[in-house]
Amino acid sequence: MRLVAAVALATLVIALACSRPTPVPQVTKPESERSYVEFGRAQIERVQAMGHPGPLQEDPSNRHADDLKAATLGQWLFFDKGLSPSGTVSCATCHRVEHRFTDALAIAQGLARGTRNTPTILDAAHQTWFNWDGRFDSLWSQSHGPLSHPREMGGTFASVVGRVMDNQDLRSQYEAAFGRFPATPLSEPQVEGAMANLGKAIAAYERRLLTGPSTFDRWVERWRDAGSPRHIDLVASEDFSPSAQRGLDTFTSRGNCWQCHEGKLLTDGEFHALGAAPRGDLISDQGRYGAIAPLKSSAFRSSGPHADNPRSERAAVVDSLIAVEDQWGAFRTPPLRNLSATAPYFHQGQFATLEELLHFYSTLEGAVTMDHHRESVLKVRNFSEEELADLASFLRCLDGTDPPAQWLRDPWVGATPP
Repeated sequence: MRLVAAVALATLVIALACSRPTPVPQVTKPESERSYVEFGRAQIERVQAMGHPGPLQEDPSNRHADDLKAATLGQWLFFDKGLSPSGTVSCATCHRVEHRFTDALAIAQGLARGTRNTPTILDAAHQTWFNWDGRFDSLWSQSHGPLSHPREMGGTFASVVGRVMDNQDLRSQYEAAFGRFPATPLSEPQVEGAMANLGKAIAAYERRLLTGPSTFDRWVERWRDAGSPRHIDLVASEDFSPSAQRGLDTFTSRGNCWQCHEGKLLTDGEFHALGAAPRGDLISDQGRYGAIAPLKSSAFRSSGPHADNPRSERAAVVDSLIAVEDQWGAFRTPPLRNLSATAPYFHQGQFATLEELLHFYSTLEGAVTMDHHRESVLKVRNFSEEELADLASFLRCLDGTDPPAQWLRDPWVGATPP
């Protein structure tokens, strides 16, 4: 009896096993065939923090920052080759309107070849630090660097101020914005004070060079209005393509791009040594480490004698800066807005295209370590070709609309020759 029962039980088990349906293998659709993305809670918070940056914050160090008369003068100064003793170089030489205020060169070329790439000044007024190493803490202090640099415009404070005093158009605009020049000859402190005013005028102009909402910004606004849904239909937005939406998904998740490119400007505003191989003749750039001393000694810093509020919170931050070894070879994280039209990329233009840049971040191919420190946030991601294409699609959706046309024209055209 026991044998019969055991045989019967075994037969029943085999029958039940054979009657179960064969498991169907789960096939994951390729990214290009997905009809939706699913954001996690952390991703939703990251995307909610993005979007158009909106109005500018005040600059406590420049009370003329939003003055129209100062901005008009600044526009004339920006395009004026006469500020260079050679009469051949202006701010617009490197910041060309047709290249969205860059020069499309790997390394800037003024009177001579420089050492770094020219960053765009579109939307620069939203930033905290200026120049690749952050050696300037305001737009107006930054403008003094090129004016007097021997490789860029090659002037001196005296020659620049003299140019403005001697040109009827410039002098009348200067005095309308800042009051009459003192009697000549100007003392050295008076020349320095006039230079501070000229820098503040150029900054007032550059604060007008703001772009309007991008394709991505408009999508974010609609997404927020819909309650920031987690499940996103990829075909719900005609202008923000499915590829771009998948790119946003990668950007805010496994790509880890958001760690340095966050918020409305898509930058953390900090300085990092990312290991992109420097150009052969430009290997000794100290980056942020070498910028602290000149920043803190500048007469045009936010806590300096020409700042309109030298006791501001911003001024206190500048005075507290200390150069540390970890900053050697570290450069400012650039905003990603207006990226597609501002190649080549990185502080020495190491990457000619967006695709080359993304390939570097994916593989870290050719990365070098300048010292014993290394950015821990950078890891090989091994993006698929589709992920790389999606990331590029997303980044190309960050281009904003142009600033008002009146601020894009060269006022010297048709006026008294500079």
